[in-house]
Amino acid sequence: MIYYHTIHLVLSALRNNDIPSPNYGLEVLFGYSSPESQIVEQIESDGLTPAQYGQFLCMSEDNLALFQHTATVIDKADFSPDRLKGYFTARLMMGSGTAKDDVSVNFILSTTGTNDDDCWLIDSMLIRPSKLRRRRRR
Repeated sequence: MIYYHTIHLVLSALRNNDIPSPNYGLEVLFGYSSPESQIVEQIESDGLTPAQYGQFLCMSEDNLALFQHTATVIDKADFSPDRLKGYFTARLMMGSGTAKDDVSVNFILSTTGTNDDDCWLIDSMLIRPSKLRRRRRR
């Protein structure tokens, strides 16, 4: 299940963004961004750097969870019929001890193959602000 590895690796890198060097976590995110992603489009059209993207992310309090979470859990996973796209919801646990403070992040990943060891890349990552969270059904 290499797709889980991609999500956990990127989120762990972001949590430790400046280790071993400044913005290294954002460099990892850039490296796992697919050619279809907005990040790659901005790199190619505007020369976006990891430092610039980090400044952009820090402009919104909702995005800070990417850098401040204590752990990650994949709550939901679904795939396209051809198994070349994956749709995931990751929960960033904020360490407060209450689930209401956790932040959800939706990922769309894609791959070029159907083998378990094919690389999955991030097409999009959407942080769901707490005010837009759906209540869980009981």
